[in-house]
Amino acid sequence: MITALRRLFGSTLGKFFALAFVLLVGLAFALGDVTGSGSFGGVGGANVARVGSSEIGLGELRDRVRLAYDQARQDQPTLTMAAFVESGGLDQVLNQLIEGEAFEQYANELGFGVSKRLVDGRIADLPVFAGVSGRFDQARFESFLRQNNMTEAQLRRDIRQQLLVEQFAEPVGRMPRVSQAMAQPYAALLLEKRRGLATFIPSSPFAPKTDPGDKALQTYLTQNRTRYSIPERRVIQYALFDRDAIEAPAVTDAEVADYFKANAARYAASQTRRFAQVIAPDRKTADAIAAKVRGGSTLAVAAQSVGLSASTTSDLTQTAYAATTTADAAKAAFAAGQGDVLGPTQTDLGWAVARVEKVTDAPARNLADATPEIRDQLAKNKAEEAVVDYYNGIQDAVNGGAAIEEVANDRKLTLVETPAILPNGRAPDKPDYALPAEFAPLIAQAFQAAEGEGQLATLVENQKFAVFAVKSTVAAAPPPFAKIRDELLADWRLAEGQKVARDKARAIVKAVEGGKDLTAAAREAGPNIGNVQAIGGSRAELGQNGQPVPPELALLFSMAKNSVKTLEIPGNRGWMVISLGEVDRPSPKDIEPARVAAIAQPLGPAFGNELVSELAAEAKRRAKVQIDKDLLEQLRKELTGTAPVQ
Repeated sequence: MITALRRLFGSTLGKFFALAFVLLVGLAFALGDVTGSGSFGGVGGANVARVGSSEIGLGELRDRVRLAYDQARQDQPTLTMAAFVESGGLDQVLNQLIEGEAFEQYANELGFGVSKRLVDGRIADLPVFAGVSGRFDQARFESFLRQNNMTEAQLRRDIRQQLLVEQFAEPVGRMPRVSQAMAQPYAALLLEKRRGLATFIPSSPFAPKTDPGDKALQTYLTQNRTRYSIPERRVIQYALFDRDAIEAPAVTDAEVADYFKANAARYAASQTRRFAQVIAPDRKTADAIAAKVRGGSTLAVAAQSVGLSASTTSDLTQTAYAATTTADAAKAAFAAGQGDVLGPTQTDLGWAVARVEKVTDAPARNLADATPEIRDQLAKNKAEEAVVDYYNGIQDAVNGGAAIEEVANDRKLTLVETPAILPNGRAPDKPDYALPAEFAPLIAQAFQAAEGEGQLATLVENQKFAVFAVKSTVAAAPPPFAKIRDELLADWRLAEGQKVARDKARAIVKAVEGGKDLTAAAREAGPNIGNVQAIGGSRAELGQNGQPVPPELALLFSMAKNSVKTLEIPGNRGWMVISLGEVDRPSPKDIEPARVAAIAQPLGPAFGNELVSELAAEAKRRAKVQIDKDLLEQLRKELTGTAPVQ
């Protein structure tokens, strides 16, 4: 499926073809229910869109919106569902679900396909299905499907779409370069310079001083509910356990003896050697180096005399050294004495000349000598096994439906309950409360989980874990009216002043369009109007060094010459009136070739993204998309909390 609201939206390829499942699993998120089985006003099984031969259920869309919202909230913890939907989240998710279905059908029509074996491999590689050992865990895989009410077929569908994207859409989007002639108009556009005038009409001087009363303020709160809502909070119950508290079986003397016997070669007498060596490109050069070393020169100096450099190995066994040369060369090297020169010997890389730098003999060790080392190793192994067994035991318990209280009681773990916390781990009702930073994985999983559903989280890799469940959820809502009345009053006054500022801005625009200059029109609009100031610059300067583009400049560079427009300042701070006068755009043919070449390089990906966008549009055109707008609006009201109470 195609996910929504990602930073990758700046890329058309990412915008249309970043799959929600693969993205979220890669971040260790859990998917919501995609069965479309949720009820919604008695029409949970209804379809909100038809895409060719496929249908998008209302329940599936609802769950995908919640999934995208949960992801967006990782970067903006205070984001509410209402704000997410009102900013376009619902429409974006639906659009991408449609594009995903249309794209898959188009790819199949053109003969692209994905084998079951390829899907199997991708599933095995996904980190969310890895157990404590780091490898694919069938039990974890099945648990994931159960917890998310998801079938294996649905999961495979998501992965199949991702693989189709990699085959079909990605190559289309990789346009490496564009021609100089194509880049010239864009270079001219970037070098364009504009000059204009702007004036600011603040809202605060026009804000009323009166109090409109509770009824008016409550109406204002209803109209701006999203702005004042506290995001969803959750009460979490958790119990911690770590490897230090998990008792492993003691290592017995018999186990030590068995280990010693099974690994007898490790404790036999051994020898390691360290070599200095150089690889020459031909036999003649290697002979010259060897002659100089045998004549008393060091290997480093001899190698340097012919433009090469020598290196020194670590302490190697004969087997290890043979892996870098040949078995015969290693046998000869370990038969030589310390200081002897070896070679030249032909290898895959060239002709090797080596010198035995150091010989280290390790005597054989008996059982008594090796026991401390063996005991430590076996103890470490048993500790690892104990952690895995303990973890899997708790996992089996929660998978079997055991309540968090039962698990904690059976394992003698301390159960802790948080207050209602936000996704950042803080509690609005308790300003001094905050979960430690290491609890971030637990919180992230908890805000994806259903109430009462036991889960495990890894807090410190291979060291510290938590078993937890969501006890209750507090829906996003504004605080009590009395608590925020003063804030509402101040905001209401500014909102009323904003209306006056808007009317004055429109009057100024009308006067300028009637022939007056901006300075005279602003002066005639009355007091409390800002001075007229010159604004402008070149288009290439916009957004330099990643800096945000001032809204007045963004508007200036989108206006027609000699036009005048209004611009609302967010937060009810006022309005601006902007007029555009001078536009200076150089002729494309007059731009230096080097500058055009610099513009052409980033244009390649942009054109590639455009091609992918056209590909997606063609897929939708062929699929003949139909959307049930009434159902879509009904879902919008449900998610924003404005649906009538049944």
